Amino acid sequence: MTKEEVLKNYRVGEILEAARRTIGRFGFEGTTIDRVADEARIAKGTIYLYFPKGKDELLNSAVVEGIRDMTLELTRGDDATRPPIERLASLIRSMFKIMKSHEDFFKALILDSRFVSYEPGDRRGEELRRVYLEWVDFFACILRSAAEAGAIRAPDPQLAALMLAEMMTAPLRRRLLALNDTPPDIDTDAEAVLNLFLYGVRGVHPGSQSK
Repeated sequence: MTKEEVLKNYRVGEILEAARRTIGRFGFEGTTIDRVADEARIAKGTIYLYFPKGKDELLNSAVVEGIRDMTLELTRGDDATRPPIERLASLIRSMFKIMKSHEDFFKALILDSRFVSYEPGDRRGEELRRVYLEWVDFFACILRSAAEAGAIRAPDPQLAALMLAEMMTAPLRRRLLALNDTPPDIDTDAEAVLNLFLYGVRGVHPGSQSK
């Protein structure tokens, strides 16, 4: 990689980080090129140098790379040698910590309907779909391993992973809706999701007698 390529990658990374902070603060509608430039402390023209198509291109790249970076952060601490349930529990707890450290960005994502739909043929939508499914399929593989080991039932692993993804956003939605006078800490939220996902609302643990 040349010096120019290294500099370009560094500058693009700085711009995308600034864009994610701006999205977290102002939402997608309120994010403008001017605000991102102010956040990155660079000239507005510099952003157009790397994102010539403007705001839509910049926002899409910020979301795609944001999800990809968080997936990498999650997998970096993964230990594939652990028993499937222990591994899953550890990853859910790690995911809550990652979500907490990027809370404003996550808040903007779950509140914006443009990032929960998919139109075939939309190049940017397909890119977002692909990077999101990389995250989902990572969890689906772990669930498949747990089912093969007899630790859980054997549902559709991808559907189960998608359900888990929605469950992990629920505590954040509760915070946004101010449904608790004193919201639980992230460890409490993580354990609540883990228990509900593994044991259901009946609280039937593996090995116990079903009624």
